[in-house]
Amino acid sequence: MNIRRATVEDAALVASLNLAVHEVHVAARPDRFKPLVVTDEFVALVRERLEDENTYVFIGEVDGAPAAYALVMHYERPEDAFSYGINLVYVDAMSVNPEFRSRGYGEQIMNHVFDFARSVGCHRVTLNVWAFNERAIAFYERCGFKHFEHRMEAFID
Repeated sequence: MNIRRATVEDAALVASLNLAVHEVHVAARPDRFKPLVVTDEFVALVRERLEDENTYVFIGEVDGAPAAYALVMHYERPEDAFSYGINLVYVDAMSVNPEFRSRGYGEQIMNHVFDFARSVGCHRVTLNVWAFNERAIAFYERCGFKHFEHRMEAFID
């Protein structure tokens, strides 16, 4: 798989690559996630993210076809009274197109993210994953991620 950094010209492609992972979220939590359609407005939102200097989108291609992608953000925050300084890479979104799953492409793109993190001096990569997404949780654990925080919710009247 060839992995490259997306440019603003890739906004429509990146928007479409988000559909597979978003559909999993819609199916499990329709109370939270709206069905997604690639519209001009959505492509413009993706273009905005691609223009952000701290946002990096990596696209993995197999024989010219998009197989996987990862959208990551590089965060730096100085030390303050409460915590030490932070230099981390956050994986905001990652997906392997269904027709390319179970072939090692997810691991390849995640290893690319790890290499990117090292290149910017980070020794910590974080992400959030929904509790219902057992397949993703198992994948991230295979990649070396560990649980370090729990978010909870309560629905009230």
